[in-house]
Amino acid sequence: MSNLEINKLSINGQSIYEAAFVFYFTDFFLQFTTFMNFFEKNTFHMFSYLGLGLVIFKLFFLDHQTTKRFIVNLLALGFLVLTWRTSSDFMLFSMGIFILGAREIEFNRIVYLYFYIGIIILTFVMISALSGIIPNLIYRREQVTGTIRQSFGIVYPTDFAAHVLYLVLAYCYLFFKRITIKSYLFFCLLAYLLIYFCDARLSALSLVILIPIIIIGKAAQNENKIAKKVANYYWCIPVLAAYTILLLTYFYNPSNYVLQKINNLLSGRLALGEKGISQYGFSLFGQHIDEYSWGGTTGMKMFMTNQSKYFFIDSSFIRILIMYGIIAFFIILGIMTVISFRSIRQGTYVLATIFVIISISAIVEQRLLDISYDPFLIALYANIYSQKNKKSQEEKL
Repeated sequence: MSNLEINKLSINGQSIYEAAFVFYFTDFFLQFTTFMNFFEKNTFHMFSYLGLGLVIFKLFFLDHQTTKRFIVNLLALGFLVLTWRTSSDFMLFSMGIFILGAREIEFNRIVYLYFYIGIIILTFVMISALSGIIPNLIYRREQVTGTIRQSFGIVYPTDFAAHVLYLVLAYCYLFFKRITIKSYLFFCLLAYLLIYFCDARLSALSLVILIPIIIIGKAAQNENKIAKKVANYYWCIPVLAAYTILLLTYFYNPSNYVLQKINNLLSGRLALGEKGISQYGFSLFGQHIDEYSWGGTTGMKMFMTNQSKYFFIDSSFIRILIMYGIIAFFIILGIMTVISFRSIRQGTYVLATIFVIISISAIVEQRLLDISYDPFLIALYANIYSQKNKKSQEEKL
């Protein structure tokens, strides 16, 4: 990796990227907490450009360049800007910048930073909410007698639960070989707590499903033939997950008993997705969608006064297809599949295991492209440790 010397101070791409990631991750994490009640709406959003600027600087001035790579980077950057402007949404643009800029970056270091900084910020936000420094938004599934759902300083209970889920996935990546029965019991405890305090059923279910997926992945890594036959198909899950939710959503009809039952189980997400498809349709480069959610203080007021106005496409797959377009949909699906396939081909199964759970989550939740939750897409170009080096890295952590 290229170095830049300024007054004998060596600046390399790894340090630039890590600084940008920490800055952007912290900034975007805090944007979706009730700390934002004390700031102007765009204050933190403007700061996020600094992190992206650092990655773009690394991409074009520190990375090794060839004419072909330079042209590809320019075309990719142009595509990201286009989808940003057509959708009026920032998520794909920022995730794309971090993916492109991850060349020659040690991925373990990024997940390490994500994991420990994420725990620190989430703990800080929880303590602030429980001590009354910031609002702890509390919802009910029904306004009077429904289950109480706490947000613990995050803008919505399911967002809090998703932070917990993705931090667990980061733990699994960093310490895959060390995961034991104690880890599985802890995952079950977390799932119970998410149900009890947040009624976040999907994240809780994902934590439970994670256990057999890891058991099979670890056995496959240890050359168990039966486990390998199963785990070798983990790379198919992103495609199957996207195809399934797209099919169910596109053909959803409330008069169909089976589809209506599935819609109820998914808290109305099929109906909302079908409404989005009917109202906006599909395009190559995406489009702006007017949405009204219950997250944050403003959303809380709408929840209490005008629930009928609610419209939000939760499924990441449906959301990407409508908001960012057909091309972006297949690119993201391809990235997930390639990362999973490489993990299996290398015999590690770690990222393939993680992407099974990410794919399940993406069926009904919108966090696939949000780097404050999901840092795993940047593994496409980053340096992934061999199992030998990864073991050495684990011993250092």
